[in-house]
Amino acid sequence: MRTTRLLGLLWTLGCSATTHDAGPTAATTPVPIALPPSPPPAASAPDAPSDPLATLPPSTHSTSIGSSTNGRLEGAVPLPARGPGFVYNERRSQEARFGTVETIRAIARAAEVVSRAIPDSLLVVNDIGLEQGGRIAHHGSHRAGRDADILFYLLDDAGRPMRSVGAPLDQEGVGFDFGDLARGDDDVRVHFDARRTWRFVQALLDDPEAEVQRIFVVEHLRARLLAEAERQKAPAAIVARFADVTCQPGYPHDDHLHVRWFCSVEDLARGCEDLPPLYPWRAAALADAGVAPVLAQRTRSEDPAPVTTEAEARRNVARQKPHPDVLAFLARRRAWEKAPHPGRPYCR
Repeated sequence: MRTTRLLGLLWTLGCSATTHDAGPTAATTPVPIALPPSPPPAASAPDAPSDPLATLPPSTHSTSIGSSTNGRLEGAVPLPARGPGFVYNERRSQEARFGTVETIRAIARAAEVVSRAIPDSLLVVNDIGLEQGGRIAHHGSHRAGRDADILFYLLDDAGRPMRSVGAPLDQEGVGFDFGDLARGDDDVRVHFDARRTWRFVQALLDDPEAEVQRIFVVEHLRARLLAEAERQKAPAAIVARFADVTCQPGYPHDDHLHVRWFCSVEDLARGCEDLPPLYPWRAAALADAGVAPVLAQRTRSEDPAPVTTEAEARRNVARQKPHPDVLAFLARRRAWEKAPHPGRPYCR
């Protein structure tokens, strides 16, 4: 289990921190009216897909209750093991494929947009949540069916699409799929595919059914995605929305995207709670629907998932007697592990 083994030892598959999903602290939460709202996203492009999950029950079938860090789920639906343009990572627990109808459909629709625009594209999806939500191993969130870990699209050395793996990527968008940690001759170099990753993100943000609340991603890959959006001449409203919702948390998310969706309007009336921040455009949309925002209280989970600290993980790696190339990459990784965001209002 190549790079996943390394990440599992180091940071419990990239999602161990219980605090990085909490959003900005109360002291740093912006006052929405003090900032100009992002324009609404443009209407979907003509490449909008047929609905690959049209047989799913209506959105009222599922109910997200509570918050992403202190919630549960009723009427959950699983992401299919495979669909048009996507696959659920078979190395992950098959019990972690569940989410709200809106979440599952949003992932599937966006993946199909990419596969139709760029043939032979395959999105690899990691953990979403458990069938009844709640506590899930190695995650501080993913508890209410509205979070999903998505691997980046990758290229090989020849610039060809390759199967995505959970490989941390450096400032140049390069990483390694490490095999045996004690060897250096079985490592595979991988490259960030900004073109397909941006197209997926654009499709998510352009989806009218499920609004993206947060995308956690490392700063240097966020910058590459913004540059790709400019290269593709992406709609200004989508780019502005992406700029608003993206942050690097305490764990840098340099091997995957962590996407979180807002509560649906129906679920807000049934006990669903959004984590901060409350963007001006979200407040306006709720006002138009005649619904008041519901923000979760900033409390720690009463049932925290077991996590491995970074110090413990590094000791575990040391016991493996890793190859110098592995140690060298991990040493370089410290340069961006705690990289601060440049003063953006919706990131702490």
